[in-house]
Amino acid sequence: MGIRKNQATLSADEKSRFVNAILQLKANGIYDRYVRQHRDLFFDANAGIHETALFLPWHREFLRRLELDLQRIDPSVSLPYWDWTVDRSLTASLWGADFMGGNGVPPGGAVQTGAFAFRFGRWRLTVRDNPAGRVELTRAISSGATLPSANGVQRVLTRTPFSAFRVDLERDIHNIVHGFIGGSAGDRSSPNDPAFFLLHCNVDRLWAIWQSLHPTDAPFQGDGRFNLNSPMQPWDNEISPPTPARVLSHVALGYTYDTDRGAAMTDLTVGAPIRQASISQAGEVDWYRFTVPAASTYIIETQGSTDVFMSLFGVNSQNTLVTEDDDSGGAGNSKIVSNLSAGTYFVRVRHAQTTGTGTYGISVTGTTQPQPDLVEIIVNGPQIQGNIAAANESDVYSFSATQIATYTIVTSGSTDTFVTLNGPNNQTAFISQDDDSGPGQNSQIVRVLTPGMYFVRVRHYSPTGTGAYGVAVQRS
Repeated sequence: MGIRKNQATLSADEKSRFVNAILQLKANGIYDRYVRQHRDLFFDANAGIHETALFLPWHREFLRRLELDLQRIDPSVSLPYWDWTVDRSLTASLWGADFMGGNGVPPGGAVQTGAFAFRFGRWRLTVRDNPAGRVELTRAISSGATLPSANGVQRVLTRTPFSAFRVDLERDIHNIVHGFIGGSAGDRSSPNDPAFFLLHCNVDRLWAIWQSLHPTDAPFQGDGRFNLNSPMQPWDNEISPPTPARVLSHVALGYTYDTDRGAAMTDLTVGAPIRQASISQAGEVDWYRFTVPAASTYIIETQGSTDVFMSLFGVNSQNTLVTEDDDSGGAGNSKIVSNLSAGTYFVRVRHAQTTGTGTYGISVTGTTQPQPDLVEIIVNGPQIQGNIAAANESDVYSFSATQIATYTIVTSGSTDTFVTLNGPNNQTAFISQDDDSGPGQNSQIVRVLTPGMYFVRVRHYSPTGTGAYGVAVQRS
């Protein structure tokens, strides 16, 4: 069974294999068949691939068919996904010359780097919206839309039933990401940009996550035109055509995501002895979970001779990346040292090499030193100036709510902050968190609070980000 991975975790070999398979599919004419199908059905009301109940199941079938064609060229290839809540800029590895290539030059113009640049002679757009249109792949990255934030995605994932989730995912997330890339990705023939498939792979992953978060909700709801058993075009003339009912389970279709939740989750205890584990087959991923009882510095590390790669997710989310590490522990071991707030965290361990296997040990330890006194934010007083000076650093503040009222916790400045609110009178009791609801990239939480002491944790949105900020609390 293939594992669809975050593109940011792909090895150089995995990237090369994926790009080469795409190029071969283009050379033999099959890739353009997918571009034509998407273009021709884009506005076809009888096909309903957009703005109908078929949006998610149709694109799941579309991606799976292309993936199977890629695997006929190279069985090791699976579609990767692009998590735009983490990789949000042109400097992300996604846009590297060894993968998707960079922006248009000038923005909106032809891509000049990477294998899909027209000037290298292997990527000519033969299926276009307008026959007189450009034959080069174009992009205008970040010239228009702003990528959806982690909070925006989490909001959509809370939407029920399926019909409400589908509408918000398509309009508020999917459409915006197409606009962020711009250029060829904004056309009916948008699969001309291979980034289309990484974008839609993440959309498909979010549908899978939504299903796991809402197991009692129907995984699909029909509308006035389409239902569970509606044959999907252009495959409706096949002997056994695909329908929404046949694509509800991605696992049943033969693939998983590296973020899938399953029975393989193993619990770790802070301070417990090293737990022994093994990666017994190529592509295997191990998941762990541990609980942080109080805010402090924690060390998650592996031991042994196996070269592993470790990712940390949380707080209280298996899908929100905190940080990652390859060899900080020495001898191929991973080591993450991070200031963590109270809550549940998840650790993903894989081999650093695509085909690697081996045994390893893993442990979590926490500091025992007492935490320094917290800086108090005076409600309706001046803002506190803070600074995230190092990767994974976070600052914790307290403030006192003296009456039942609406309180606004907001940051200021040019640093992309992420704020968590806990309380009352308990640093481990989660209330809310926010990324970009404030001005610019600032955080803002507005809540009605009862009297008590509350705790505000401020960190950079990026695990490696640093910068100065201001934070204040206003009562209204």
